[in-house]
Amino acid sequence: MNKSEYDRPAMANAHKTQVEEFGAPISEGDYRELRNYAKDQNIRISGFRNYVGDIEAIKTVIDDIREIAEDFPKIIDERNGIVLELDFDMKKEDFATTGSGHVIHLNAFYFCNLQLLKQAYSDAVKEGDFVAGTDWRAIGRHETGHVVANAYGIDSLGLIKEVLKLTSIADVFYHLGKELSIYSAAYNDGREIISECFSGYYSKVGNKIADAFVSRCLLVGKAGEMDESL
Repeated sequence: MNKSEYDRPAMANAHKTQVEEFGAPISEGDYRELRNYAKDQNIRISGFRNYVGDIEAIKTVIDDIREIAEDFPKIIDERNGIVLELDFDMKKEDFATTGSGHVIHLNAFYFCNLQLLKQAYSDAVKEGDFVAGTDWRAIGRHETGHVVANAYGIDSLGLIKEVLKLTSIADVFYHLGKELSIYSAAYNDGREIISECFSGYYSKVGNKIADAFVSRCLLVGKAGEMDESL
């Protein structure tokens, strides 16, 4: 922990910059309402005192996480509860990110302006980047897929090869890019497969690959961890 975390002038200047770029943050009452709403779902929030926008949008993200947690309860248990963090420093290339744990970072540039977020995501879907038929709510579902993979140790590459009945990685990524989304095939380690499948499945768009893949993941959710026999 370095000294800058307690540098009050620096924090004040950072807040001033955020207000100038995004507008005045929500009221203390709205913040408490959002915090308590998240807490009731065993989800913690961070950075939302400076949130600019409609808290109902973030509640929707929380609801979508909770829906997935009904199938994969480990992601919101007492030890692994998800943290939803509003990130003012994220590059505009990302709507959101998730690391190796349970922290989902939402890009303030988009989530403080829901209309901008909706349009930008819609444009990306039209380009084939994300699963056809999904909307902005798929972002939270996508990131929660990463959390599920982390919590349950899901081998996305192994699972997708079984679902597609293919052994060649090149063939797997070719089919993913054409039939799921370009982004699902973006990384050779397959990290975006589960996230894009969760995006499609929980958005109920009828994507066959997403539905088949998540159906296998649901068996993992019931078992509590990845098993080679599943």
